[in-house]
Amino acid sequence: MYCGIDVGTTNTKVLVFDDDFKVVFLKKFKTPVISSKEGDLLSSKKLFVEILSSLKSIPESTKEKIKAIGISSLGETVFPISQDGEVLQDGMMWYNKNVLEEYREFLKKVPSDVIFKKTGLWPSWIYSVFKMKRFYKNNKELAKEVYKWLDVASLIAFLLTGNIAMDRVLSSRTLLMNILTGKWDEELVEASGIPKEHLPEVVDSGVSRGRIRKGISEETGLPKDTIVTTAGQDHITASYAAGVHDETKLLDSSGTTEAALWTVSKETLKKYLKKAPSIFQAGFHCIPGKYYLLTGLPTGGFCIDWLLNKILKEDYSVFRTFKYQKNAVFFFPYLRGTFDREEIGGAFFNLKDTDDRDVIISAVLESTAFEMRSCLNGFEKLGLKDYEIVATGGGSQLREWLEVKANVFGKVVKVLSVHESVALGAAMIAKIAKIGQKNWEEFFKEVSQNFEYEYFQPDEGEYFQKKYLEYLKLRNRIYGF
Repeated sequence: MYCGIDVGTTNTKVLVFDDDFKVVFLKKFKTPVISSKEGDLLSSKKLFVEILSSLKSIPESTKEKIKAIGISSLGETVFPISQDGEVLQDGMMWYNKNVLEEYREFLKKVPSDVIFKKTGLWPSWIYSVFKMKRFYKNNKELAKEVYKWLDVASLIAFLLTGNIAMDRVLSSRTLLMNILTGKWDEELVEASGIPKEHLPEVVDSGVSRGRIRKGISEETGLPKDTIVTTAGQDHITASYAAGVHDETKLLDSSGTTEAALWTVSKETLKKYLKKAPSIFQAGFHCIPGKYYLLTGLPTGGFCIDWLLNKILKEDYSVFRTFKYQKNAVFFFPYLRGTFDREEIGGAFFNLKDTDDRDVIISAVLESTAFEMRSCLNGFEKLGLKDYEIVATGGGSQLREWLEVKANVFGKVVKVLSVHESVALGAAMIAKIAKIGQKNWEEFFKEVSQNFEYEYFQPDEGEYFQKKYLEYLKLRNRIYGF
């Protein structure tokens, strides 16, 4: 059996899969985000305590059969650790905007186009480098104790095994990694002011980080020969489980954020770097030798959470009675800005006194689908054609949302029956690490034979296509893009 851990922005999940990758255990808890004067931080101590508690709660008959653990996580959040293994400060959450000053300072030193050509990323305040810079600026004495920086997945791997290294996929979210050389970029590191010796070795996803510590085995009851690996960033991990491995498929991953992901070759990556479209990000895929192009929103499922919890004072049980309504309301889902324009906000337009709960929910579902449709058009301009859309993430459990997306996209949307696709991908990569598998594609074909899918068909094209074009016009008038 294999364990997959998914540390998400909102929730963290620990799952165990049998040898056919069927779920046999699931434990979910709220990701321990704490508020502070530095904004929202991810508590390393609380996170690890909860993960250990989840591992301990696995039934003994299941636990004794676990051979490996794979860990995937949110990106951009990083932790400074000392040489004796102490976490010196909790990690700033990826959406924490207290780093805007550091972000602007950095851009004065290195032009945006230079950063893009080196990293495949257009500068944004979300990347790890600005969190690191803020730590050094505000913690002069504590900064002297820094040994290495670790991403979230690698921190958990370190606490479980003692191995210190950064996952390659997550290294591409620092804004310091050269995507063509696969090494820390000298110019960017120098401009950042971060001591290069504080940046760890970078290793591929699916590489064994070693066996769990003796004390961890004794505390949790896991077999002492259980190995641990990292499995990359959540959206990318999910793309492996969903079979989005080449340029004929596109992933629509709906969690707290909303992401569209295209797995590409180095040749396509180089074409992207030459064309330099501003709406995309590039990075290392968890599949060795492959890359991804990514675009999306800081808010996807978060918009639905926000609407239900803060505005309607409801929970997801509302969808038991919800009925989708065609409507004239427009919602713009920029509750956390966009990745390149943090200053903008969301908005409703054209609300009437006759609009009820179902109309407002319908407008929110439409808006995220419209944004993803715009992303698909951007991919098509880069060369994507004759492609299949595969949906994953928590949002793929909302049938109403998937029906809207199929109609907005004008394409069939394929959904993996295992909604916890990040944890599934992490568990699959754990097995790859355990058995030393080199051919990831052959491995996927072998283990996915029994995977089940559901297909959502477009059937209301005219209304959605007309409203999508109206949405784009209104967005341009209000936001200028």
